Amino acid sequence: MADASKPAADGAADRNVDQIRDILFGGQMRDYERRFQELNQRLEADLARLRENQEKRLAQIDKRIDEQLDKLARLVRQEVSDRTRAVDDLETRMQQAARSARAEVNEALDGLAGDLAGSDERLRAALAELQASLEARAGETDSALVRAGAELRAEKVGREDLAALLTEFALRLKGDFDLPGA
Repeated sequence: MADASKPAADGAADRNVDQIRDILFGGQMRDYERRFQELNQRLEADLARLRENQEKRLAQIDKRIDEQLDKLARLVRQEVSDRTRAVDDLETRMQQAARSARAEVNEALDGLAGDLAGSDERLRAALAELQASLEARAGETDSALVRAGAELRAEKVGREDLAALLTEFALRLKGDFDLPGA
C-alpha cells in the first residue's frame, strides 16, 4: 500500500509545483500569452492583407495577360490577313504573267510557223528548179550519149579514142568539163 500512496503523493507534489509556478511566473505567462495572441492576430491580419493584395495583383496580371493575348491575337489575325492578301495578289500577278507569257509564246509560235511556211515554199521552189535543171542536164546527157553511141557505131573507134571519149563523158557528168559552144 505504500506504493499506492506514492503516486497520489507525486500527483499532489506536481500540483503544488504548478501552483508555485503559477504564483511565481503566472503574471508573466499571462502577459506572454496575451502578447502571443496579439502577435498571432497581427500575423493573421497581415497574412489576410497580403493574400488580398496578392489576389489583386494576380487579378491585375491576369487582366494584363488577357489584354496582351487579345492584342497579340489581333496582330496575328491582321498578319494572317495581310499575308493572305499578299499571297492572293502574288497569285493574281503570277496568273497574269503566265497568261501574257503564254500569249507571247503563241504569238512567237505563229510567227515561226509563218516563217517556216515561207521557208518551206522557197525550198520547194528551189527543189523544183533543181529538178528541172537536173532533168535538162539528164536530157542533154542522154542526147550526148545517143550521139556518142551513133558515132561509135558509125565509126570504128580505137582504144585511145574510146578512153578519151569516156573521160570526156565522165567530166561532163561531173560538170567539170564545159564545151566552148554549149
